[in-house]
Amino acid sequence: MSKILEIVELYAPLQNPILVTGETGTGKEQIVKIIHANSKRIGKLVSANLSAIPKELLENELFGHIKGAFTGADSTTQGLIEKAEHGSLFLDEIGEIPLEYQVKLLRVIQENQYEKLGSNKTLPCTARFIFATSKNLEEEVKNKNFRSDLYYRISTFHIHLPPLRERKEDIPLLIDYFLWMIQHKFQKVLKFEADALKALLEYNWPGNVRELENLILKLALSLPEDKTIVLVEDLPKKILQKDDLDLKIQELEHKKKEVIQLEKDIIKEVINFYKGNLYKASKKLKMSRGAIQYKIKKYSLK
Repeated sequence: MSKILEIVELYAPLQNPILVTGETGTGKEQIVKIIHANSKRIGKLVSANLSAIPKELLENELFGHIKGAFTGADSTTQGLIEKAEHGSLFLDEIGEIPLEYQVKLLRVIQENQYEKLGSNKTLPCTARFIFATSKNLEEEVKNKNFRSDLYYRISTFHIHLPPLRERKEDIPLLIDYFLWMIQHKFQKVLKFEADALKALLEYNWPGNVRELENLILKLALSLPEDKTIVLVEDLPKKILQKDDLDLKIQELEHKKKEVIQLEKDIIKEVINFYKGNLYKASKKLKMSRGAIQYKIKKYSLK
């Protein structure tokens, strides 16, 4: 995470769009707040979750409208782009935006201008765009659910947040931070006994940092007022069930994704090394030429 924060510090002052990816609960919104706080932009941070905006209202939400643009448009309104003037516009779950609106968003990013609904007057866009998603946008592009030109436009400056199960050394630090928050918010002092802390370190945390934060908050509110030490028996059963089938299946799926990504990276590196010579690449990879051609097509390597 310290390396990620170094990247955040590097990207924050830029005017370019930033894409933040990671599973639900990994802290994408917190990273966005840090980016904006270090951007030195004079405007505010405006946030919107695109998955929560009905499709038919999305264009109006983004661009706003002028009076008389449609039935019921009794006054001119500000869209998200205008509200984020000279600031940052954070669009969460960018992978959910319908295809027909992706090209309009791309134009705004490329040309830094837009029009309100019902108007032919072009307005300047001074907002800096920050996007986030829990989806694999490369797969969405491959499946034709997301425009490739928009993806490449927004992913040049990319920050990926790993799930908590891949950075378990952060768990004790996060626990200390959340316990400090509990102490200041509820004037309650809590500590975890060694076995309870061990159980937390062994758990896979499918809900990531958010799940850990919610657990500590729940313990603080549910334990007796005079109890300051969290014992292993105070923890939810799901955390103690080490052989839980659902967790095993989830871990298997995660490992599959890791292997696929590793294979994709290695094949791409070998092909580039041999300057596209599939005969030499097949020898190095101990794979038939046909198998490499299949992988190239499967992973969209060309």
